[in-house]
Amino acid sequence: MSKSPLHSPPFPAIDLVPKKETETLEFLQQYPEYDGRNVVIGILDTGIDPAAAGIRYMQDGKTPKLIDLVDCTGSGDVDISCKAQVTPCNDGDEECYQIEGLSGRKWKLRKEWWKHAPASDRLPSVQLGIKRAYELFPSSLVSRVKAHRKQELEKALGSEVAKVARQLYRWKQSYDKRTATHDQLREKDNLQALLDILMDQKDLEEDPGLILDCIVFYDGEDMRAVILSDEDVAKDGSPTIQPMASFAKEFQYGTISTLDQYNYGVNFYDDNQILSIVGDCTPHGTHVASIAAAAEGERSGVAPGAQLVSIKIGDSRMGSMESGSSVARGIMAAVKLGCDVINLSYGEAGQLANEGRVARLAEEVVWRHNIMFVSAVGNNGPALTTLNAPGGITTCIMGVAAYVSPDMMKADYSLFSNTTKADDDLEMDENGEDPDALVGTSYTWSSVGPTVDGANGVSVCAPGGAIASVSNWTMQKSMLMNGTSMASPHACGCVALLVSACKAEGIQISPARIQRAIENTAKSMPNLTNLQQGWGMVQVSRAFQQLKAVRDIASEDVYFEVNVENLPSNPRGIYLRQNEDVSAKRIFSIRINPQFRRVADIDETSQRYQIDFEMQFNLCSTASWIKVPRHFMCMNNGRTFKVAVNPCNLEPGVHTARVCGSDSEHPERGFLWSCPVTVIKPLPEEPTVELPSLEFEATEIKRLFVVPPPGSTWMDITVKDCRSAKRDGDGTTKLYVLHTVQLLPHTAYRESSTQKYLNLLPSQTSICSISVEAGVTCEVDIGRYWATSGISKADVIIEFRGVRPDQNEVCLLAGDSFRQVQVHSDLRDEIICPTAKLASWKTALRPKEGTISPLGERDVQPWNEKTTYQLILHYEFSQDEKGSFTPRVPALQGVLYESTYESQLILAYDGDKRYLGFCDAYPNSISAPKGLVVLKMQIRHDDPTMLEKLKDMTIWIDRKLDKEISVSCYSTREDRLVGGKRSMKKRTLRKGTCASIFFAEPSSSKIPSCREGDVLMGTVHFCSGDATLPGDGKRPDGFPISYTVGPKTERQSSEGEAVEQKDERTPDERLAEAIRDLKVDQLSKLTSAEKESGLFETTFSGLLKDYPRYVPLLLANLRYLDSLKNRSEILPTVLQAADIVIENVAEDELAMHFGRRLDKDDTKMVQRNKDLEKTKQQLVEALVRKSLALIDLKDQQNAPQLFEETLRKLKEWVDIDSNGKFAALVLERDSRLGRFGLVLKRLNKLISKNNGKDTGGARPLSKSDLLQRRCDVLKELGYTALAEREESMRLIMKPKDYMLF
Repeated sequence: MSKSPLHSPPFPAIDLVPKKETETLEFLQQYPEYDGRNVVIGILDTGIDPAAAGIRYMQDGKTPKLIDLVDCTGSGDVDISCKAQVTPCNDGDEECYQIEGLSGRKWKLRKEWWKHAPASDRLPSVQLGIKRAYELFPSSLVSRVKAHRKQELEKALGSEVAKVARQLYRWKQSYDKRTATHDQLREKDNLQALLDILMDQKDLEEDPGLILDCIVFYDGEDMRAVILSDEDVAKDGSPTIQPMASFAKEFQYGTISTLDQYNYGVNFYDDNQILSIVGDCTPHGTHVASIAAAAEGERSGVAPGAQLVSIKIGDSRMGSMESGSSVARGIMAAVKLGCDVINLSYGEAGQLANEGRVARLAEEVVWRHNIMFVSAVGNNGPALTTLNAPGGITTCIMGVAAYVSPDMMKADYSLFSNTTKADDDLEMDENGEDPDALVGTSYTWSSVGPTVDGANGVSVCAPGGAIASVSNWTMQKSMLMNGTSMASPHACGCVALLVSACKAEGIQISPARIQRAIENTAKSMPNLTNLQQGWGMVQVSRAFQQLKAVRDIASEDVYFEVNVENLPSNPRGIYLRQNEDVSAKRIFSIRINPQFRRVADIDETSQRYQIDFEMQFNLCSTASWIKVPRHFMCMNNGRTFKVAVNPCNLEPGVHTARVCGSDSEHPERGFLWSCPVTVIKPLPEEPTVELPSLEFEATEIKRLFVVPPPGSTWMDITVKDCRSAKRDGDGTTKLYVLHTVQLLPHTAYRESSTQKYLNLLPSQTSICSISVEAGVTCEVDIGRYWATSGISKADVIIEFRGVRPDQNEVCLLAGDSFRQVQVHSDLRDEIICPTAKLASWKTALRPKEGTISPLGERDVQPWNEKTTYQLILHYEFSQDEKGSFTPRVPALQGVLYESTYESQLILAYDGDKRYLGFCDAYPNSISAPKGLVVLKMQIRHDDPTMLEKLKDMTIWIDRKLDKEISVSCYSTREDRLVGGKRSMKKRTLRKGTCASIFFAEPSSSKIPSCREGDVLMGTVHFCSGDATLPGDGKRPDGFPISYTVGPKTERQSSEGEAVEQKDERTPDERLAEAIRDLKVDQLSKLTSAEKESGLFETTFSGLLKDYPRYVPLLLANLRYLDSLKNRSEILPTVLQAADIVIENVAEDELAMHFGRRLDKDDTKMVQRNKDLEKTKQQLVEALVRKSLALIDLKDQQNAPQLFEETLRKLKEWVDIDSNGKFAALVLERDSRLGRFGLVLKRLNKLISKNNGKDTGGARPLSKSDLLQRRCDVLKELGYTALAEREESMRLIMKPKDYMLF
């Protein structure tokens, strides 16, 4: 009998997807009909799985919830421009047609699929495409599928492995390798090669996965697609799946295979030349959609009656990273698909606030199309001004921070409070609360305002975690996720409820009206500042009551733009952060400018409304240190008023306030606009800041603001846990977060941000060294992680250190010999011991070509029909060895949402057009094989003249050096000139003094094979970094150093110039031989048309009479015969021509000559060596062509014997086994001898070296040839599983064209 508690409490399932915190439950109980119905939510994310729980249908199980799937990234695009006509089935199946897909596989297509097509005697035509499933799959799914397929492959090959292993064992038992014959040793090598391939599969290790044949056709009513793999075929060969129309038409979805459980829909674009396979690239998007609107009973989302549109902006090729083009497409798609609300749980650190193409597109969506735009502010806290673009820094977007409530902590995170007492025995404080109870808070990492230009950034907060539905391919129904990515869809669901209610009750809907009601009724959460929570927690019921209260006031639809006019760039708020900003009273001019809905057509009514618009505002400030006028009259085109901010008497720390305006006639409307004011008062400037015994309440963050004194280049922060395990009875670790940020102009916060999580035991100390910029206010946050319980105490010491160079980058130029740098110690004595190393090098590339063209229907702005254009730049370079490289585009990279251009995506390929990797707004390393690398870069803009400016744009290719190059440092110029062991030694640099350091130009022998103008890059550290010092003992990331490579040194040959030999021939002899050579040369240069006219035979016959034994002439004839179209019919003639060449070569003379050592001082012998080397090569060519003819001469009885004899003769002159030019011959030889293991080994080696080039020789083998041969050998061996994989691999390694953008 099982044991269980007598009083088992019910599981709080309602809190798995939290709703109580935002009054959602209360609202739905009061207004069950306003559950989001008649509202469409656009989820701009990683895609939504249409089969996930609660996603496909409404609660009734019939009405579609997910009404469209679109992929805005292009990662699921398939080129279907290839057209073909079906044929009748060759097996007599009258119910099906037959077609060969681009994979080479034959498929049956059911005739009933064309039942709506008009009757015709002609067979239907189809469009064909091909796609690798792994290009669609998320990386975690790829790993799972690969692991399973590897197991299946090993299982299939198990008996073969055992068979070869037994054969190899028997060989070792039968022969001694010291006495074995050559053939016996080759047999062993063959068996070993086979075993290596079967066991290790190092040369076949890449799993191609499923190759999907895409067949698209028009059925008489709609375009339809079938995505076929080997699993989609019944025993009779007929397909087991149904063709799908665009998802929005019939809500169909397919599954790639039973193993992967990857679900997808389809769409068609660009005059049906593009098939879009729409899946998801992480479960993130499905989870987000579930929070917003899943219909799953008690675990439903916030707005279970709303419908969903999946707008995929996470690119599968880029590991779910978004691009500027995917976001732009997504925003435009939201308008085209009729969305009422948009959720964007994406973002990146931005350099500028409210700038860039994405911000302008978002404004069109919000202010023109009345679509509410909700977005996450980011997970980069707890420091201030860590908001992501676009959600946290764009005016028209409502930014949402993440909150975790006690109920969420219990249900979602299984946390417990510190109390161990029963409920009846709890000791309450004076407020009647349990002091040890769980405390609601924002997540430690939830990003915090204000924006860099002082705006709120965070509008509201919402629950930021849930256990909600995820994609089926994860092999689980639900998952816990947390972050502002989860808070945003919660708030978005709340907006959907309000929009649904407004539609039902006939209340005017506008983003300004909805957002103002939400912000004015939000609940301020305890223990959080307005920078963390914005206006507070969304309260749906209160917001709806507010909307009803102001429903008849037309100016509720007016948005008021706020700017500070007398500050640079007219920021949206007042943000004083530097010492000089907060040392005196200041006056600011605030401009309020009403913004009306943008309309396409101007009419008298809208014009008159703007002309007559006037508002009488009452002004107030939420802080006594800000003075404002009491009244303000505003009309269209805006006005300004002045405010006085006096921060002089404020204590060190962060201080926030708002200047707000309310309608004097209708104060119940709340604040109609506000201008945030944030003042940072740093601590007094000191080289050392000590903060002993800091006590941390639950979830508390201590914010310290310090100014690094002049001369600082880094700081050491010491954090010591003050608990005593013995005294406090607590020996557990406590998780602290340390976060520092300095804000630098036109630089994203992350570039000067350091975040560390410290797990400290009682009395444990951690020291962190962090780079700083002197004189710039630095925020230092130390806090307890949100889920950490119990008492937390810590001592904190901030110590500024620094050795200051007189130049921020050490730039060495070829020929400079040295670069002098002066370093200063301004704060304290420092130990210096400069070290400099060059670790990478970069090469400049200019484009080979650049083309500008208009894009398709997905890139047309719906509000003005303006088309976006693309610039495709084509770059090429040679990779000397297999390795990685990073494309760098200084003009464009580093910005995404705030970029003027829409996209800067680079796709990399090898010489065979095989996709290698990507690089987007942020530099990314790409692995490449040796050989040609092709880069295709797409840049997009709706103004083609902007693209014209970039058609000749230089980019850089950055590579790591195989071995770092040390740059020598000296203390004097003379020591640099002498060099040797006189390099600079460790020494103490006294406070207030300086020293000179001379950095030497690297030795040319250490420089890799760079081009002139290439730049080597690295890092220089000036301090010693002694292990006895606290922290790193130096600036952690050092300072940059670079060296520009000069021209290569011209090296003279040690042998000197060879003395020209006197020509002993008579003038007549020289003239006759020159005429002969010219005639033979011209014979070889005859055009194809001239050869076909018989001119070659005629000319050759005439020359043969004059020069019957001249080998170059005879070889020209052999080449001619070997190149004829009817070669296969005249192979005996080719053999005869080859034999004639061979017979006329004095082989004995060649053998005698090359068997002796060449005397390079004997000019006559050197010249004779050159002549005989040419003759030898002519002999080799004749033997090769004869061998190839014998391979093709299958009907001649003695051809195999002659082939062996010819090959043996060829081996007397060249090493055919090590030279790829003879690959066709060696492969044929080993195949005839049944040495297929050696054949595979050689093929693998040739394939790995082949990158866009063939093997060379008389019969060059392309990569396609090599791959096909490898597949044929595997079939010959009976290795079916490997052969099938090879068939797929062949399509991947040598695609017909480049991947689509």
